[in-house]
Amino acid sequence: MTMATSPTRRRTALPLRRHSAICVCLLALAAATPALAQDGAAGEPQLRRFGVLVDAGAPHGIGISAVLRPLPWLRLQAGPTTNTLSFGLRAGVSLLPLQTFIAPSINAEAGHYFGSEYNDVVDWLGARPTGSSTSDVTYDYVGGSVGLEIGSASRFNFFLHLGLSYVALKVDDASAIIQDVANDPSITARDLSVRATVPSVKVGFLLYFF
Repeated sequence: MTMATSPTRRRTALPLRRHSAICVCLLALAAATPALAQDGAAGEPQLRRFGVLVDAGAPHGIGISAVLRPLPWLRLQAGPTTNTLSFGLRAGVSLLPLQTFIAPSINAEAGHYFGSEYNDVVDWLGARPTGSSTSDVTYDYVGGSVGLEIGSASRFNFFLHLGLSYVALKVDDASAIIQDVANDPSITARDLSVRATVPSVKVGFLLYFF
């Protein structure tokens, strides 16, 4: 009886030990998985969504915008602008296809400049108006550009944008302009509209707060 029972007990104990070792390994793996997931999430860079953008360029002047970045590849901005003669408003969108320190961007924006006096515009261009007209000069624009973003995936971002802008300029009561060009104060004219596509350049920086 003793000789027959001992091998049986050994054969029975081996599977039990194997099953126990497997169960212990599975429990250890189950316990470690949430911790690894938390460590991986903590190691990922946090996407900063809100910031401020400051830029300067031609022909649209200087601007400051609030920035919203709902997705890593999408940036929205809007804010006031000035061309030293009048103030305006603009809104834009940027696509950031690469999340690297140096990355390209595709940009589009639209804006409006409120009226500035015609005499101020002529003085700004270096000429002297012959009349005393206070006609308003306003313009709207839509532009597209490609850019180079340095630090696009970090808190601070410097950028350079090059592109084209479609500008629609309007002068209320264009008599003063025609009189200055023709040197004839007797000429009268209606409102003047000028449309053109011009090159544009812009440099600036962007700072994300949170």
